[in-house]
Amino acid sequence: MTIQDIPARISISQPMIDAYARLSGDFNPLHVDPAIAAATPFGGTIAHGCIPMEPIFQAAQALIGKPVMPPGSTMSLRYLRPSQPGDTIHLEAQPEEVATDGARAFAFACVNQRGEKVIEGRCTIPVAP
Repeated sequence: MTIQDIPARISISQPMIDAYARLSGDFNPLHVDPAIAAATPFGGTIAHGCIPMEPIFQAAQALIGKPVMPPGSTMSLRYLRPSQPGDTIHLEAQPEEVATDGARAFAFACVNQRGEKVIEGRCTIPVAP
C-alpha cells in the first residue's frame, strides 16, 4: 500500500468544531460564534487548525498499520486557507520516499471540495526494523 492509495478525508461540521472547542478549551468566537464570525472576512466560522489535518493522520496511520504516529515522526506544514463547516477535506499525497533507515516520507496537500489547497507540507515517519 502506498500513501496515495489511501482514501483519507474529513467532513467538517459546526458540531465537530464545537466539540473540539470543548476538548481544547479554545472558544475563539471565529470558531464557535456564527454571528460574530459572519461579520469577519471569512463570512462564517472556521475550523480549528487541527481539524483539517485529520486526513494526514488517517493516511499515515493506515500506511504504518498503527493507531498512533511513532516517536520521531516529523511534520512541517503551512496553512493556506481556512476550512469551514460544510467543507470536505481530502488528502493528496506524492509517492513516498523510503530512506535507508526505513523512514517513510511524503509530501502532501489537504484539499477541499472546491479543489483548493488548505494545507500543504511534508511528513516523515520512522519505521521500526
